[in-house]
Order: sequence, then C-alpha cells, then structure tokens
Amino acid sequence: MPIAESITQQNLQLPPLPKQRPLLLIGHGTRDQQGRQTFIDFAETYQQLDQSRPVIPCFLELTTPTIQQAIAQAVEQGYTDFSAVPLLLFAARHNKFDVTNELDRARENYPQISLSYGRHFGITPSILDLWRDRLAELDSPENNPHQIPRSETVVLFVGRGSSDPDANGDVCKLARMLWEGSGYKTIETCFVGITHPRLEEGFHRARFYQPKRIIVLPYFLFTGVLVKKIFDITAQQQEQYPDIAMTCLPEMGTHPYLLQVLREREIETQTGQVQMNCETCKFRLAAVSGNGDHGHSHDHGHSHNHGHHHHSHDHDSEPVDPYADVEQYHNKIWQTP
Repeated sequence: MPIAESITQQNLQLPPLPKQRPLLLIGHGTRDQQGRQTFIDFAETYQQLDQSRPVIPCFLELTTPTIQQAIAQAVEQGYTDFSAVPLLLFAARHNKFDVTNELDRARENYPQISLSYGRHFGITPSILDLWRDRLAELDSPENNPHQIPRSETVVLFVGRGSSDPDANGDVCKLARMLWEGSGYKTIETCFVGITHPRLEEGFHRARFYQPKRIIVLPYFLFTGVLVKKIFDITAQQQEQYPDIAMTCLPEMGTHPYLLQVLREREIETQTGQVQMNCETCKFRLAAVSGNGDHGHSHDHGHSHNHGHHHHSHDHDSEPVDPYADVEQYHNKIWQTP
C-alpha cells in the first residue's frame, strides 16, 4: 500500500491552515536515488492530507529540482506568495545560511514574490515520542530474543554532524532527553560526518560499559548515503564483536508524528510566529566581528519571523558536493561561515 494512502486511512487530522499559500518544502538533497524518492514521497503524502494549496518539494543541493527551479516553475504558474519550510532536523549552516541565500536569490530574480521562511523541526515532544515508540518495539521477544534488559543496553545516538556548534549541541541535548528515565545503561552521542566523535569512536565508547546489547539510532529523516553507511559500519562492528547483540534502527521516514510537526511549522510560518536561537549563531557572530568575508556577504539580521535575510551568494549552475573531501570541508567550515 502506498505510504500516502496508508497514512490517509489512519484518519490523520491536521489543523486547518490560516492561508491557502503554496508551501515550498526544502530538503537537504542527496545523490542517493532512494533517499531522494523518500523525500518526494513525504511531500506527496503531506499534499494528500491537504489539497487546499500546492506542496512544492525541492532540494538545497546534490539533486533536483533545486530551490530556484521550483520557485521559477511556481512563478510561471502564477504564484507570488510562498511559505518556505526547511525539512531539516536542526538549525545549522544550511538552515541559517545556505537556504536563506537561495531565497534571497529568488527575491532578486522575482521582485514580485513574497517568501516567508519557516523553522526547522528541532527538539519536539512528537519526535521524542516517535523514538520512544521505536525503542519500545525493540523490547519485544521477537526483537530481543535473549531478553537483554535495558540496564545492560547502550544506545548509540548518531547525528549527521555539523560545523555549527549550536546544532551539534542540540543533538546531544535531544539524546540526553531521550535517555532520561529510559532505563538504558547510558546513551552515547556521535556523528557520521563533519564533526567528532565519529561513529567508530561511538562504538568504542559504548563498549567501555561492557553492554550485552548496543542499539544504534540514526537520527535522520530519510535514508541516503550516510544512513546506509551507518548500517554498514554497524554490520562491521557486529562481525568484530559477536558477543554483543547489535541492532540498527531505521531512519524516521514518513511518520504521522513528523507530518504533524510539519503542519505546526507551516502554520507558524503563515502566522509570523517563527522563533529561532540566534544569539549563538556563528554566522551572526562572524558578521558582527567582520570576519565573515569568505565569498559571502552576510548581513544576518535574523528576522526569522519574516524570513528577511540579506545575502549575496555566487552559485554554479551545477550542484556541487561540498562534502567531496569531508576533512577539508570540516577544517574550513569549522572556522568561518
């Protein structure tokens, strides 16, 4: 059964939108075709739940349609007023800087349009409930045949990894909130790219507790190159340490809880209620100090409730993979915007 039909049959009820304004749904982008399709499926499912306005999926990088292509097509169809919501888990460089650059480019190309920028998913009770449900399923006899108790289990919480300390801090905060009161021996936080500790170090730390079981939790919305890498590394670790039972949970995927969070973000965007943590934004701090001149003009006013960010940004016509050399990217981006 198609995902959209399955969720529709669950009678998922979303609160009504204040405005029938097109939604530009912005994903990170991936070279993995399956990962790209799961994002498209998510957008189509969300569209099926409310046909009152179009949901326009697009990507920041690595695949198409790009943000510019999606906006150009919508403008050709006569739309001028948009909500733009980033389908991103945390507020890092992409959310604070790259997406807003793209929206500013669109405003320059189409002065007649209005773009209101929404908030990332962040730390929400719904997402915590989603993972608590997934972890509870692993307690069942079919998923835990040796009935290893939580007290002898370590959860390995794996984030994507960012050059933004604020986003990395949110990963650690969410992991801690998930662990509190759970009964697990501990929860270790690690990352699969950009920053440290990396996944291999996460396994190393987890083994310090001499657990009988390690549950790997990839904190990702959709599958893709990095999620598949996490599964591969987990399989390698299981082969190396056969005495420890290892389970790797899947990514979140198209889940009713996430669709509900997206509706909250869309309503916030339409009503001007978007709020973000800007005090510790490294991009704002770099702009204030005058050290942010690295090919970007970043007058970061942070009027998130209105979507007004003023940037100039030179883009190649072809998508560029900034992570082609991960270490080079990390060393460069950690220091400056």
